[in-house]
Amino acid sequence: MNRFRMLFDKKKPAQEAIQVEATVTHEATMKLKGNTIEKMVVPEPGKTILQHAKDHEIDWQHMCKRGTCARCRCQVLEGAEFLEEPTEAEHKRLDPEEFDEGFRLGCQAVVKTSGIISARNKTYF
Repeated sequence: MNRFRMLFDKKKPAQEAIQVEATVTHEATMKLKGNTIEKMVVPEPGKTILQHAKDHEIDWQHMCKRGTCARCRCQVLEGAEFLEEPTEAEHKRLDPEEFDEGFRLGCQAVVKTSGIISARNKTYF
Protein backbone atom coordinates (compact mmCIF):
# COMPACT_ATOMS: atom_id res chain seq x y z
CA MET A 1 0.00 0.00 0.00
CA ASN A 2 1.48 3.36 -0.89
CA ARG A 3 2.31 5.97 1.70
CA PHE A 4 -0.32 8.49 0.63
CA ARG A 5 -3.10 5.90 0.58
CA MET A 6 -2.23 4.97 4.18
CA LEU A 7 -2.54 8.63 5.16
CA PHE A 8 -6.03 8.87 3.77
CA ASP A 9 -7.09 5.50 5.20
CA LYS A 10 -6.13 6.73 8.67
CA LYS A 11 -8.21 9.85 8.00
CA LYS A 12 -5.49 12.28 9.03
CA PRO A 13 -6.19 15.95 8.56
CA ALA A 14 -5.35 17.30 5.10
CA GLN A 15 -2.69 19.62 6.58
CA GLU A 16 -0.64 16.65 7.82
CA ALA A 17 -0.94 14.90 4.45
CA ILE A 18 0.42 17.99 2.69
CA GLN A 19 3.40 18.16 5.07
CA VAL A 20 4.28 14.51 4.47
CA GLU A 21 4.06 14.97 0.69
CA ALA A 22 6.33 18.04 0.83
CA THR A 23 8.92 16.09 2.82
CA VAL A 24 8.92 13.22 0.35
CA THR A 25 9.33 15.43 -2.73
CA HIS A 26 12.13 17.61 -1.30
CA GLU A 27 14.54 14.91 -0.13
CA ALA A 28 18.19 15.26 -1.09
CA THR A 29 18.98 13.23 -4.19
CA MET A 30 21.82 12.90 -6.63
CA LYS A 31 21.04 12.01 -10.23
CA LEU A 32 24.12 10.56 -11.90
CA LYS A 33 24.27 9.67 -15.57
CA GLY A 34 27.21 7.58 -16.75
CA ASN A 35 27.87 6.24 -20.21
CA THR A 36 24.79 3.96 -20.28
CA ILE A 37 23.55 3.84 -16.68
CA GLU A 38 21.57 6.53 -14.89
CA LYS A 39 20.66 6.28 -11.20
CA MET A 40 19.25 8.35 -8.38
CA VAL A 41 21.33 8.03 -5.21
CA VAL A 42 21.48 9.69 -1.81
CA PRO A 43 24.32 12.23 -1.67
CA GLU A 44 26.85 11.65 1.10
CA PRO A 45 28.84 14.71 2.22
CA GLY A 46 32.59 14.16 2.01
CA LYS A 47 32.42 11.82 -0.99
CA THR A 48 33.20 12.79 -4.57
CA ILE A 49 30.84 12.44 -7.50
CA LEU A 50 33.11 9.67 -8.81
CA GLN A 51 32.94 7.81 -5.47
CA HIS A 52 29.14 7.97 -5.57
CA ALA A 53 29.13 6.62 -9.14
CA LYS A 54 31.49 3.75 -8.30
CA ASP A 55 29.57 2.85 -5.10
CA HIS A 56 26.36 2.56 -7.10
CA GLU A 57 27.87 0.76 -10.11
CA ILE A 58 27.35 3.59 -12.58
CA ASP A 59 29.61 3.33 -15.64
CA TRP A 60 31.51 6.55 -14.99
CA GLN A 61 34.75 6.81 -16.94
CA HIS A 62 37.90 7.39 -14.92
CA MET A 63 41.57 6.44 -14.85
CA CYS A 64 43.76 8.32 -12.36
CA LYS A 65 41.49 9.64 -9.55
CA ARG A 66 43.96 12.53 -9.06
CA GLY A 67 42.51 15.11 -11.44
CA THR A 68 45.10 14.75 -14.19
CA CYS A 69 43.49 12.55 -16.86
CA ALA A 70 40.05 14.27 -16.93
CA ARG A 71 38.30 11.02 -17.93
CA CYS A 72 35.87 11.63 -15.05
CA ARG A 73 34.97 15.10 -16.35
CA CYS A 74 31.30 15.79 -15.79
CA GLN A 75 28.77 18.52 -16.23
CA VAL A 76 26.91 19.48 -13.08
CA LEU A 77 23.45 20.35 -14.34
CA GLU A 78 21.94 21.17 -10.95
CA GLY A 79 23.14 21.61 -7.38
CA ALA A 80 26.65 23.03 -7.86
CA GLU A 81 26.08 24.99 -4.64
CA PHE A 82 26.05 21.67 -2.73
CA LEU A 83 29.61 20.87 -3.88
CA GLU A 84 32.93 22.08 -2.49
CA GLU A 85 34.76 24.76 -4.48
CA PRO A 86 36.89 23.53 -7.43
CA THR A 87 40.30 22.20 -6.44
CA GLU A 88 43.70 23.29 -7.71
CA ALA A 89 43.80 20.14 -9.89
CA GLU A 90 40.54 21.23 -11.54
CA HIS A 91 41.84 24.74 -12.16
CA LYS A 92 44.93 23.26 -13.82
CA ARG A 93 42.94 20.86 -16.02
CA LEU A 94 39.74 22.73 -16.92
CA ASP A 95 39.34 26.01 -18.81
CA PRO A 96 37.44 28.95 -17.25
CA GLU A 97 34.74 28.51 -19.93
CA GLU A 98 34.22 24.93 -18.79
CA PHE A 99 33.59 26.08 -15.22
CA ASP A 100 31.07 28.60 -16.60
CA GLU A 101 29.24 25.71 -18.31
CA GLY A 102 29.16 23.68 -15.07
CA PHE A 103 32.00 21.25 -15.78
CA ARG A 104 33.92 19.64 -12.92
CA LEU A 105 36.17 16.63 -12.46
CA GLY A 106 34.17 13.85 -10.82
CA CYS A 107 37.19 12.71 -8.79
CA GLN A 108 37.62 16.20 -7.33
CA ALA A 109 34.02 17.43 -6.92
CA VAL A 110 33.20 16.69 -3.27
CA VAL A 111 29.65 16.87 -1.89
CA LYS A 112 29.64 19.61 0.76
CA THR A 113 26.05 19.30 1.98
CA SER A 114 23.02 17.26 1.03
CA GLY A 115 20.80 18.68 -1.66
CA ILE A 116 19.46 18.00 -5.11
CA ILE A 117 22.42 17.39 -7.43
CA SER A 118 22.41 16.28 -11.06
CA ALA A 119 25.57 15.42 -13.01
CA ARG A 120 26.48 13.50 -16.15
CA ASN A 121 29.82 12.06 -17.17
CA LYS A 122 31.00 13.97 -20.22
CA THR A 123 34.56 13.23 -21.27
CA TYR A 124 36.43 15.03 -24.01
CA PHE A 125 36.50 11.93 -26.21
